[in-house]
Amino acid sequence: QEKKFSTNTKLNKKLYETCLKIFLTNIGYIYCLFIMELMDEDNYSQQELFEQEKYISDLIEKKTVKKKSSINVVMASGILSSILVLSFLYLFGIFDEEEIVLPDPVTITETITEKEVVMPRVDSTEIVSIAELATKTIVQVQVGILNEDGDFLPNGGGSGVVISKDGLIMTNHHVIDESNEVRVIFEDGRMYESQIIGSDKLTDVGLLKINAANLFPISIGNSDILSVGDLAVAIGHPLTLGAAPTVTSGVVSALARRLDVGSETMGSGVTLFGLIQTDAPITRGSSGGALINNNGELIGITTAIATADVGAEGLGFAVPINLALSIADDLIKEGQVFHAFLGILGTQHFETAADGARVFSGVYIQELYGPTNDMFAIGKAGALPGDIIKKVNGETVKTLDGLITELRKKRAGDSIEIEILRNEQYIILDFELDLRPSDV
Repeated sequence: QEKKFSTNTKLNKKLYETCLKIFLTNIGYIYCLFIMELMDEDNYSQQELFEQEKYISDLIEKKTVKKKSSINVVMASGILSSILVLSFLYLFGIFDEEEIVLPDPVTITETITEKEVVMPRVDSTEIVSIAELATKTIVQVQVGILNEDGDFLPNGGGSGVVISKDGLIMTNHHVIDESNEVRVIFEDGRMYESQIIGSDKLTDVGLLKINAANLFPISIGNSDILSVGDLAVAIGHPLTLGAAPTVTSGVVSALARRLDVGSETMGSGVTLFGLIQTDAPITRGSSGGALINNNGELIGITTAIATADVGAEGLGFAVPINLALSIADDLIKEGQVFHAFLGILGTQHFETAADGARVFSGVYIQELYGPTNDMFAIGKAGALPGDIIKKVNGETVKTLDGLITELRKKRAGDSIEIEILRNEQYIILDFELDLRPSDV
């Protein structure tokens, strides 16, 4: 342990050193005087002998008396100086025994606090705020027929979301498919006749229009920046329980999901790509409703649930709002959607990693698809069976589902750049996408 001096201790130490120097100086001074006295006496004796003014015996007696007198003076002054120095040191307590104060023992106690592991919970007040704003923009969609008296008789339906002040409402294709009469009901009970602008089977997006003004449209979010684990609030009208919508909450469970919906035997079967998966409960009647983020913004149109023999698996799916808006824009401008077509029959390609694992690494072109003596898009650009598609517009494509998801965002006539691998050589193909045939 390092010894630390108090202020008084440091001062006493300095005084002690100073006085000690003075004391030693006095001793040296006395010694010098003594030597000088001896030298003076020797010189005096020799001078007296040569002068021969007195007898030798007188000189010796005089020398003895002078010597004793000088020594006495020197000794007396030295003793007096020493007494003064020692008194000064005693006055400042240099000779006092310094009390050594031992520090109190320090006890170090380690405290371990046991932390309870608490699962994060969604703040209900946040969901309340979202619901208060969004429920005014979520409507119930009813489809049916008119009887002989012209009264509307509902026979099915779902949900919808107001996306513009002038009455545009987004829903699902399967909610309004093959329907002529559609009604829209707001939470306050207002009912409007609705016109079907159009719908798209491949993306399950439908668009309605009502004759109303100054509506409160929902805020639109960005589905391209979603992350797994983000808050997801689903709002819809399950089981036609009433005019007021139902609010459920969960998280974004996964992104870019693929799901087969409809019935192949009934001709309604289709595979949806690029879906948002959520654990927010979505039941029958919620189709066409809103999936909302923590800012109260629309990020998806709820479209389907996954079920098993034992019932619902807690897996809901929604069409990303960015894709849904692009489809709605086509329906407004063209009345239909001109889906892009690449013109291949492809399969998943794998590579072997250094540790022996198989990894997704692109799309293998099994054959080029097209009419007799003709080819579509990529075939006309120079692709061959056996080529491997590696990138689309500079973005790496690893899976077949990923490639189809990118094509769903494109339209016929759009330019595209695709990088292929052929015989260990990379080739860039630039071409325009064709229109997807109606029989594909």
